[in-house]
Amino acid sequence: MHISVIATDFDGTISQGDQLAPEAGRALRRWRESGRFAVLVSGRPFEFLHDLQKREQAFDLIVAENGAVLYNPQSDEMRLPFGEVPGAVLDMLTELGVPLWRGIAIAGTTTRYDDAVWVASRELGLPVHVEINRSEVMLLPPGVSKGAGLRNLFRSEGLSTRNLVAFGDAENDLSLLQAAEVKVAVATAVESLAKLADYVTPEKGPSGVAAFIERYLLAGEAFDFAVRGAHHFDLGAADEIKLNAHDLIDRNVLIAGGSGCSKSWLASHLADGLITGGYQLLALDPVGDLRSLRRHASCLCLGGEEIPPMSLIVQLLAETDLSLVLDLSQLPTPEEQMLYVIALLRRVMDVHRRLGKPHWLLMDEAQDLLGGPDNPVRLPLLQDPHSPGLCLVAWQPSRLNRALLNRIDGFLLTRHRLKREVECLRRLLADRSLDTSGLAERLGALGEGQALAWGLTASPAEALIPLRVRVGPRVFAQMYRLHQYLEDRVSPAQQFYFHNSAGQIAPAGNLGDLIDRMRTLDQDVINFHFKRRDFCRWIRDVLHDETLARWVDRLRTANLSGEALREALLEVFEQRHRVLERLI
Repeated sequence: MHISVIATDFDGTISQGDQLAPEAGRALRRWRESGRFAVLVSGRPFEFLHDLQKREQAFDLIVAENGAVLYNPQSDEMRLPFGEVPGAVLDMLTELGVPLWRGIAIAGTTTRYDDAVWVASRELGLPVHVEINRSEVMLLPPGVSKGAGLRNLFRSEGLSTRNLVAFGDAENDLSLLQAAEVKVAVATAVESLAKLADYVTPEKGPSGVAAFIERYLLAGEAFDFAVRGAHHFDLGAADEIKLNAHDLIDRNVLIAGGSGCSKSWLASHLADGLITGGYQLLALDPVGDLRSLRRHASCLCLGGEEIPPMSLIVQLLAETDLSLVLDLSQLPTPEEQMLYVIALLRRVMDVHRRLGKPHWLLMDEAQDLLGGPDNPVRLPLLQDPHSPGLCLVAWQPSRLNRALLNRIDGFLLTRHRLKREVECLRRLLADRSLDTSGLAERLGALGEGQALAWGLTASPAEALIPLRVRVGPRVFAQMYRLHQYLEDRVSPAQQFYFHNSAGQIAPAGNLGDLIDRMRTLDQDVINFHFKRRDFCRWIRDVLHDETLARWVDRLRTANLSGEALREALLEVFEQRHRVLERLI
């Protein structure tokens, strides 16, 4: 569960007279002992709340005086981001005989004197905000509310409201609950707050708060109520399947399929929905396929030409709500990518343990970043029981660590024909009690814009769900050249000549020729050129198609030979040909 911060009102919510109710205090201390945050948000004067915290030691942060005073007990730092109520207004009310209580930044009286308060604020024409809360009239600096103060405090502390559950009971708690991911009102709450809340506790005040914390937050019981403010989005599907960002952020998802079969597009679309919902993502992109996410004002794309220092990445994640896409394509070898990623993940996990973010990790080409029995990159992900949600994008899921695969909650599967990979997916789905009969045929028959999905929601279906998605336009580097080798042949000196002593095989001058020859080539000829990386070298140096060259080169890790190798090469050549044909 990504909820890691509790913010609660005091009076009527966790109070017993002027004291913290014992049951609420016990629950809050247990929550803090688990390494998570508790924030006290109250209209009471700062001095009262400061003394309460010194006695109880139940809170990490304090929002006092209805949001006007922000305080960090650990650093003993206090801020008044909205200023103070003008003294002239308070002096005039005193002269009129209005009994006032005064805080550091605000003041108040009873509703008996509300007319005098309105007259004084209007007559002097000074900036002051008047708010009614049950039997009190509060005078506040402009812009002050519990929600505004909490958001300001969260920005300075590096916290995210997407990790927040808030508790309240009165009118001035409306803005507090509006700021939260999960909104809880106690049984005695005013009607307007109860209507806003996702959940109203059966028990009154502190008993209700304590029961909610114990049951849902500490014991980890799944919510049996809807988080009504959650962001919903679809996958661009014709049947409009809706995803709930609040549910998805806690799930581990595997996106698997063959090369060029829209895996990275699907990953980008999931990321797009979560970023739009206000969540923070870190995407590790070994080949630069996720750069389209930079269209979001709240997403930065780093790397590419120069890999940024880890300290900058960690600072951005900790001190802002920005999502980051880290392009690792300029790290020259897979070994250097692996060393960089494991060091980065250790520091990212430390940020997540402290602040509850980033909320989701997206790893493209996961078989390269995480694959292999002795790959240490997986260790930071497996060692932390409270690691963020994870999305792995892989064409070769069989290379992923079994412990990681066992954590997968949801699947998005596109066209795949490699027998070993299909069998790996079949076992994973069977382990989750899904019917896998005919899976190889279903995966092999998937076309452009088609996928199979399962487990992307809190209540997964009993079978794989077919999806038809609207895949966005593709843009490739040097696209102005790529169409040439579909329609024209390169010069004879640049054509691909096959190793054949009889000299009976015509050379290939474009991708279409290569596909035609591949269907009838002797297996020994295919193996000869594949082992020497001749196909990859010709595609990269002559056809200038870096993407296809990468697809071919990574087939080496599949240990294919004979007809299986021919089929795999034909699959990637034909898939690339179909993609490029649509661009012409």
